[in-house]
Amino acid sequence: MKPAMKSAVRNAVCNYGAGLLLGLPAMAALAEDAPAPAPELTSNIGVVSEYVFRGIRQTWGNPALQGGFDYTHASGFYAGAWMSNTSANLYANATIEIDVYGGYRGAVGDFTYDLGLLQFFFPRANYDKITPAGSYARKSYNATEVYLSGTWQWLNVKYSRAITDVGYFGFSSNNAGVGAFPGNPSAGVSGSDTTGSWYIEANAAYEFLPSWTASLHAGRQTIARSTGLGYADYKVGVSKAMPGSWTLGLAYSTTVGADYWKNYPSVAGNGTTKDMSAGTWIASVNRTF
Repeated sequence: MKPAMKSAVRNAVCNYGAGLLLGLPAMAALAEDAPAPAPELTSNIGVVSEYVFRGIRQTWGNPALQGGFDYTHASGFYAGAWMSNTSANLYANATIEIDVYGGYRGAVGDFTYDLGLLQFFFPRANYDKITPAGSYARKSYNATEVYLSGTWQWLNVKYSRAITDVGYFGFSSNNAGVGAFPGNPSAGVSGSDTTGSWYIEANAAYEFLPSWTASLHAGRQTIARSTGLGYADYKVGVSKAMPGSWTLGLAYSTTVGADYWKNYPSVAGNGTTKDMSAGTWIASVNRTF
């Protein structure tokens, strides 16, 4: 999971009640004395059979240990952080991803909204670390996105947009130009950077039996100033809530139109290749505290 995100706070919905007091001073006094909702601090930890973000496999087919924490204020403002191991085969010199985010959630009737900012960090990772070192100009994988999300009952729609010159995780004409992807030599970045790249997704989660939830996801990634790099991803899954705040899950993720990720060579220079967009099953177990 990456940030749409990956931690429970990105998909959770906070409901805020609103009341209208008419007349009756005694009722008004009771309302004034009522305590405000207390701030909440939660944490989560989990293991997945493979870390998949927006349909792209992040751990080169290997499992991932993930976890984070979230702080929610009674006003609706929140902040959090989340981390996962990644693969140095995909991100040069990287073994970990850290996401830091914050925003505001509110509600209008049955509709809730969420506006926030998300920062992706890949410590020590850089394009100039791709083997052989110095093959590409220095460029960070770190990226910043703003997002707007709306939820009605079990249906959620979310829009995320890159706002830094790093754009889509450092993609530029220097390191991801036309001809850089063996899976589709005609695909690549034509502009100097990919600022303004965006991702839109629809998510549905429905509890069809007590403690059993089915989920559906569809997303579309558009990479600014590029040719042939846009793609769609889909995921279907089921989860089971267990005693002790444990959750077990199984999902299948796949992509359409991401052929350029096929036969992707390891940037660590070890001679291995991987179809980063191939459909894959994802088993998970996590717990919230």
